[in-house]
Amino acid sequence: MAASWRDAAADLGIRFLSPHAIVHEGAIHLCTGWLPDFGGRLGAVIHGRFDSDAACDAADAVGYYGSGLNPLYYEHYDRECFMETLNDWGWFGDDDPPDWFVGGNRRHGGPE
Repeated sequence: MAASWRDAAADLGIRFLSPHAIVHEGAIHLCTGWLPDFGGRLGAVIHGRFDSDAACDAADAVGYYGSGLNPLYYEHYDRECFMETLNDWGWFGDDDPPDWFVGGNRRHGGPE
């Protein structure tokens, strides 16, 4: 799944870091990746099928927007599918969103 999000980052001009470590209650939890400009103030954490439940719980506890994505749709890059997902999650970055972005700024969902 991380490879698909790397492809998305290159194609869509977005930031993506993988793997991503979350520190919670003295433990380090690895998740598939992090999109710092989408989903919430701290960004969106991508949970793939091999991430632990503890990583998902830690992301929620720390304040990330977390999403467990269906591998059927997100282990292969499909531009339209990924753009739809990111538009739904909303833009929370400091800079202007990419030109293709039509979702909400600092909120979830599409245009008002």
